[in-house]
Amino acid sequence: MLNLTQEEKILLVIRRHWFVLVGPTIAFFVALVLPSLVLTFTPRFVPAFENPTLQPIINFVLSLYFLALLLYMLILWTDYYLDVWIITTKRLIDIRQSSLFSRQISEFQIDRVQDVTIDIHGIIPTLLKFGNLRVETASASSFTIKDAPHLYEAKDLILEYSGQIRPLAGNNKNGRANETF
Repeated sequence: MLNLTQEEKILLVIRRHWFVLVGPTIAFFVALVLPSLVLTFTPRFVPAFENPTLQPIINFVLSLYFLALLLYMLILWTDYYLDVWIITTKRLIDIRQSSLFSRQISEFQIDRVQDVTIDIHGIIPTLLKFGNLRVETASASSFTIKDAPHLYEAKDLILEYSGQIRPLAGNNKNGRANETF
C-alpha cells in the first residue's frame, strides 16, 4: 500500500504504453485459432483422429490448452497493469512486477534527481510518442521505465519538483510570460 505524507500529492501515474500489448495479443488470437485449424485438417492426413474413443482425450487436451492460454493472458495483463511509476511532489516510486508473485518497490526523494533521460527508438514509438524514461540520482542509482507514454510531461514534472527547473516568476495563468511595454 502506498502511504503519502499530508503535504505530498500524486502528480502522475505512468504505466507502459498500450502498444506493448499488441504483439502478445495477436499471438494469443493466433494461438486461439490454431487448434481449430489443426483439428479441421488433421483427420484428412491421420485417420486415427476420427476414432470416437479419442474424442474425450482431445477435448481434455484442448481444455488444458485454452486454460493455459487464458492464464498466459492473465499473467501478461497483471504484469502490465501492476508495473507502474508514481511521481509525487516529494518522491518517485517505481513498482516493478516481475512475475505473478514477485514485486519490487523502490523509491527515492525527487530532490535527489540529477539527470532525466528520454530514449525513443523506432518509427512506431516516435509516431505514438512512447519510449524509455531513465532517472538518475547523485548516488549513481537509476530508475528506468520502458515503453512509457507521456515522456515529456513526466520529465518536466520530475525536473520541476526536483528543483532543477523553476517556473518563471513572471508567468501568467496560461504559462506565458507577462509582457510589459
